Amino acid sequence: MRPLTVSTVRQYASTSHISAKGPSHKAAAVDSGKKLTNYGKEFRPQKTFLHHTYSSILNNNRIMLICQHNNMSVPELIQLRTELAAAGADMKVIRLGIFAAALRETRYANLEPLINGPTCVISCNVSPEDEEAQSSAKVPKGLAGIRKIVEKNRKMILLGGKVDDALVSVDDMAKMVEMPGIQTLRSQVVGLLSQAGGGRLVQLLGMNPTLLVMNLDAHAKSGDTAPEA
Repeated sequence: MRPLTVSTVRQYASTSHISAKGPSHKAAAVDSGKKLTNYGKEFRPQKTFLHHTYSSILNNNRIMLICQHNNMSVPELIQLRTELAAAGADMKVIRLGIFAAALRETRYANLEPLINGPTCVISCNVSPEDEEAQSSAKVPKGLAGIRKIVEKNRKMILLGGKVDDALVSVDDMAKMVEMPGIQTLRSQVVGLLSQAGGGRLVQLLGMNPTLLVMNLDAHAKSGDTAPEA
């Protein structure tokens, strides 16, 4: 065997026997458009699925409440989900890190400090009108029904959440439940307008849109032709 010399090593290294190093896994993943972790690894499909699920809960529901559940068994969780379904709501036990990541991508990022320990989220998309219509039911729909169910469960602690686009505390939720419904508020506004001499305005607003336009047009013309003082 011929002894290795410096010239022999240089000659061997310059031949085609040494192939160029292929692209790294990280570069290949970037080229394919896949998201990577801080360590250059691809996200697992399960985590990606959970992230999409949590984002949908946050963005596609009027009501999203965060609760802490303490040592609840599987049968207890099933029973709780059944009760919440009667109120038009759904409950999911969450993975904290993934849910926090989804939360930071929304306008509700200030809720992140509530995500700690065994946590679940309750979501509901019942409209305000349906909430008011069912307010006197044994199990009210929406926020009132959810609070009633959670507060009677000793292993559940309501922490806060969001209603529509507003962040709410536990005290805020209590005040909202005591407020009259949207239809009641509208009736009260109409009553106040009538008492304040706005009867004509209320009558006009209740007209057919075509008649309303005709009345406003006639009023404008009468103002234009009025004699100057």
